[in-house]
Amino acid sequence: MFVERNYSILRARVIEIINRAFPMRRREMVYFDSAATSWPKPPEVWQAMEHFIKEVGASPGRAGHRRTVEANQIVDETRQLLASLFNINDPERIVFTLNATDALNMAIKGLMSQGEHVITSSMEHNSVTRPLHTLESHGVQVTKIKCDRQGKIDLNQVEQAIRPNTRAIVLTHASNVVGTIMPVQDIGRIAAKHNIHFVLDAAQTAGILNIDVKRLNVSVLTFPGHKGLMGPQGTGGLFIREDVNLRT
Repeated sequence: MFVERNYSILRARVIEIINRAFPMRRREMVYFDSAATSWPKPPEVWQAMEHFIKEVGASPGRAGHRRTVEANQIVDETRQLLASLFNINDPERIVFTLNATDALNMAIKGLMSQGEHVITSSMEHNSVTRPLHTLESHGVQVTKIKCDRQGKIDLNQVEQAIRPNTRAIVLTHASNVVGTIMPVQDIGRIAAKHNIHFVLDAAQTAGILNIDVKRLNVSVLTFPGHKGLMGPQGTGGLFIREDVNLRT
């Protein structure tokens, strides 16, 4: 109790000294939460949103008047830009989602069926771990490869875990906790070698690292719009390769 009381007094004194030395109007914020949401956004982002709300305002695909046509064009252009960024042949293979979590749930639950096997890692976000945990109770077999203390995955263990009924490997591109960048190109080669799907969670890397879905042999790519792509919250996407069928 004595230690806690004295700590509280000391903490209050330190805060008082800081406030006197650096009044709020003179302080600069140091933002360290870009793994959750990037900030500040470029002026072009909020200017584009302001333009849409003030000058367009219509819902794409819901009518045929001029404003709706313009809204459709904005959506189409966004798909084309994303396709160019990720080296996707057909922009229509991109689905817009609420965020990467939404995209991952759609991908995992739409891809896996009872009796099938999926491989993942111990470094995955809850957006991967929780859907897979739920699917286990519905007969989906899950192998979680344990990574080392640096968050690195053993490629030999990944390949050794493949079974005749393995349908997919689901892997984060980079950890949101320790920052480890996974060997996704090697994982893609393993997936191609065994004719299984590779689902890549690019929550921390889309817009930061180069992602070429062809070079990496990515079957399904999930990404947020509000992190490295600098978009607003409530945006994300899902790329589904031509040979992948997701149940809805």
